[in-house]
Amino acid sequence: MRQTLLGALLLLFAPHASAKAVQQSSRPDSVTESRRGDLKVFRTEFFARDNSYSVSARAEAERQLARLEILAAELSAVKFDLGLARIVALADNGHTVMFASTRARKYNRIPVRLTPLDGGFYVLRAALAHRDLLGARLVAVDDHTVTEVVDSARTLVGGTQAFRDRSVSFFLESPEQMHALGLTAIAGSAHYRFDLPNGRVIERELTAEPPSLSRDGSGSRRFLYPEPLIGAASHWVSLMDTSRVAWAYRDVRTPFRWRVVPELSAMVIEFRQNNDAPGRPIREFTVAMMDSLRALKPTNVVIDMRVNGGGDLNTTRGFFTILPRLVPGRIFVLTSPWTFSAAISSVGYLKQEAPDRVTIVGEEVGDRLEFWAEGRVVRLPATGNQVLYATERHDYRNGCKEFTDCHDSVVRHPIAVPSLVPDVHAPLTLEDYVVGRDPAMAAIAKLLGRTS
Repeated sequence: MRQTLLGALLLLFAPHASAKAVQQSSRPDSVTESRRGDLKVFRTEFFARDNSYSVSARAEAERQLARLEILAAELSAVKFDLGLARIVALADNGHTVMFASTRARKYNRIPVRLTPLDGGFYVLRAALAHRDLLGARLVAVDDHTVTEVVDSARTLVGGTQAFRDRSVSFFLESPEQMHALGLTAIAGSAHYRFDLPNGRVIERELTAEPPSLSRDGSGSRRFLYPEPLIGAASHWVSLMDTSRVAWAYRDVRTPFRWRVVPELSAMVIEFRQNNDAPGRPIREFTVAMMDSLRALKPTNVVIDMRVNGGGDLNTTRGFFTILPRLVPGRIFVLTSPWTFSAAISSVGYLKQEAPDRVTIVGEEVGDRLEFWAEGRVVRLPATGNQVLYATERHDYRNGCKEFTDCHDSVVRHPIAVPSLVPDVHAPLTLEDYVVGRDPAMAAIAKLLGRTS
């Protein structure tokens, strides 16, 4: 990993690109001035406002930013963008981010889509010409192992390793971005190696499709759902169809759902976001769920937060603090690295309210118990890059008792839990996915002595 990162840094900030060379650059002055303008906005509107950097990380970010300012005229567009992304990622905070989805439109992308599952990256969607790759696990790109490439990609986003992997696919799907870090021989295509579930190995040169600002920017989470993307070309196919996947991965456009599972004497309530959706106020849903719990009187309840990327922690706090009084039996919470931001807050409120009755099942949430959030997105005018800064601390381990810079909502309604690590580890594997099995629900059935 160290060799890969060192090589990437040398490629981004090559020593021959000196300040003198910048002065002699043949790059049009308009490009140079535009980039310097972006860096000025970056400094004043992002870097000066973000509070998440440690002292040492801020010093290193300042050093790299100064270097990037010197080399602004010499770097290619992709090297400039990746250099900026690495500076943002030094904060090591999931909410301090330069969005990889924006780069997915600006740079090329191969005609397959990858999703991380239980430590691997799998093809869950592909153009029709490459449908034989569906279900395949990526093992190498050009002469680099997938581990080497992923290590480089993780330097472009902050937060926990599992959370970083949720945006790594954007990088793996772009030979142009990998080439900028010295990982592929050319920018237009790359030699990919895949392992299929049946043991077959496929090696293929995949030519990337050109950049397109109209390209869908959906990330890896979206491809768990077989339903076509809105406006997507008809030549794209999914590994699964909707009728064969587990219930959790159906109805992608429904933000909140519920169902009764009689064999578990339970209601399953799923939150895919923590804010209103068009025509679907979240408060109306939580009120309806409380009414349903009172009317149906299930013994147990399962709260599915696995694909909830957050929103407003205040929208569901009341529901989760009342919930244990509405259910006489066990409360299960399903989590994953896609459980992020306000979704983590919600899990924290529930665990705090009934620590002995709440069992967390699945994979660890997408952030630490202490993180920074509550910023806004800044768009850099020339390059179009979007960066999100974070200004207020969230401390869910000690309830913000030791800090004066915490977010007001968690000061007034603190969360203090020792851990949100799953009590039962139940990751989604490809093998589970293709047979429509939900391993977290199966784990719950086992805990209850039932069959799912």
